[in-house]
Amino acid sequence: MTRGHEDSIDERLWRAADSGTVEVRRLTGGRPFCAGVLLVRDGKVLATLNADGVDAVDASGTDWHVGGVGGGQEPGEDVWDCALREAREELGVPVRLVPPERTYLHDIDSDELREVRTGDVPAPFILQRFRNEDPITPYRPDLPAGPFTYFCMFVAEFVEEPTGLTPDDPDIAALVWLPLNAGSLIAAGATFADLTAAGATIAAGGPIAAEARIHLSRTETLRVAGPLLAAGTSDSVGAQ
Repeated sequence: MTRGHEDSIDERLWRAADSGTVEVRRLTGGRPFCAGVLLVRDGKVLATLNADGVDAVDASGTDWHVGGVGGGQEPGEDVWDCALREAREELGVPVRLVPPERTYLHDIDSDELREVRTGDVPAPFILQRFRNEDPITPYRPDLPAGPFTYFCMFVAEFVEEPTGLTPDDPDIAALVWLPLNAGSLIAAGATFADLTAAGATIAAGGPIAAEARIHLSRTETLRVAGPLLAAGTSDSVGAQ
């Protein structure tokens, strides 16, 4: 299959929402993707603080990057499998996926955001994509390559209320309940002290220095999902 043909298939499936529904399973199947979960309560979302690819124990502790609970696919997984596995690994407890009130598509490159319909159950809250500079070389030899990488985030809830969270990932410095408007604070140069003053609390790991600078990348799903949740577009999300 040629690169142009793959590109046209992806584009056709992505644009299907203009006249019908988006088929999440077809769109992400056999393509590079990451998946994760949105756990929301009391106006806060559970997020990770990491050193952006450096083991937390080796980091200086002066700069931390916000990440969603989730990560990259393993061979043979679909986005649902990946989201549940990543949540278990990063939280240390099981979660279940629950249907959101709405589903969104977000093109990271163009910043186009659309509310869509899908017949996939449970549907994701938000599905994003960005164009790969190299559509031929996979991240790992046993994973697919393609013109786009997809990011799929599902609403989730704990199977049972946990007594504690124990992330099994050396990249994670802490799990933090972040206010849904944290993105605007971080864009303004927030330190961890600023986020704490706004209501952020450490759920596991840490400590995080008060003066530590906190960063949110352009491709991080929480940058878009947080404002959608904060605007009350899905009032029942994360109900506990």
